[in-house]
Amino acid sequence: MLRRAPRSSVRTSAMTETSNGPTAAPADRRLDLPHPLDEGAAPRFGGTAPVEHLRGVLSACCESSASEVRGRFLILTHMGPDPDALGACEGLRLLLEKGFGHDCVVATHGKVHRAENVALLETLELDLADYESTDVSGFCGVLLVDTQPAFRHTVVPAAPAVVAVFDHHRSPQSDAGAREIPHEDVRVDLGATSSILFEYLRDAGVALDERTASALFCGIRYDTADLSRNASPLDEEAYIETFKLGDRPRIAAIDNPPLSRSYYRHVAQALTTARQHGPLIIALLGRVENPEHVAEMADFFLRMKGCSWVVAGGAFEESYVLSLRTDYSFGKAYPLIERVLGDEGSFGGHGHIAGGRIPMEDPGQSAIGSIERRLLKNALAVISASSEDGAEAPDGRRLDE
Repeated sequence: MLRRAPRSSVRTSAMTETSNGPTAAPADRRLDLPHPLDEGAAPRFGGTAPVEHLRGVLSACCESSASEVRGRFLILTHMGPDPDALGACEGLRLLLEKGFGHDCVVATHGKVHRAENVALLETLELDLADYESTDVSGFCGVLLVDTQPAFRHTVVPAAPAVVAVFDHHRSPQSDAGAREIPHEDVRVDLGATSSILFEYLRDAGVALDERTASALFCGIRYDTADLSRNASPLDEEAYIETFKLGDRPRIAAIDNPPLSRSYYRHVAQALTTARQHGPLIIALLGRVENPEHVAEMADFFLRMKGCSWVVAGGAFEESYVLSLRTDYSFGKAYPLIERVLGDEGSFGGHGHIAGGRIPMEDPGQSAIGSIERRLLKNALAVISASSEDGAEAPDGRRLDE
């Protein structure tokens, strides 16, 4: 018998916190204001346990659908899915097929870039369809995982309708009530969406197979940094139980994948470009070959002694992507990235991680340089505003000085 961790509140509103690295979508742009969901909501759907409420929603969807699509569901997530999105998709697939007896397809949109994410797909041999070649009319409903309909990094078909959402991010307040979704489980106090799906599987009595357990474990470990950030008691329980049941050699292979030559080129570029301004390291990389390198460099520099927060950015295709990280003494990343971006682009975040994106009509070098100068100015203004004596931000110095 598994020990049940205290349940995190199930959020029945559409509002949550967005974060998915540099591809995060627009979010509530108010700074340091209390969010309605943070003050608690009913932990049940009208007194019904989440898994049973979901079962009823899907049954009702089947009953109201044409016979040729009845019982067939499409599972979607955000573009360029990360381990938490992929793990949660696999957990939901198992729940629908083994727990509820439905058929389902998991479809993804956009290229996966980061080495660990590619390794997860290949090592666990996940069965994913390409959204662009999927006939969405062959399903009676859509379920979204690790995202919500309002997020710009998410493609949602006009039909069939979204019948369920599972996420742990904050969404735009402007979307509240704009789209009625029968089952919304959005928990801003959890570290990973994969933990939510673990809870559903546990409560439905569905046994985890080795591949699904491994996928869920990877989702939890990477979104919580092995339970070192934003981890709740449910995240801890899910992490331990999925690791027990997972394929440990494959998990190790996923965590240590081979890295491309471009990764090391970006490391060299970042070491040359980065400057330290007191507690801030800012690495604005110009044009990058892979948008995930921006987030990787943010993680990389946060480990430097004396660094409390990092702003890393780079231009990829027709967008400038931004990643922001903070340590535990400095505070949350979400309000900081709002101030660094100013009024430009879209952003989201939770805990000590945030990401943003600025569309570029002109992807030329001069436009990239102009964006990076504005970002640097805004970041330095945050340092000056936060200093007790109102002193200007310290001059930037090379990391080898």
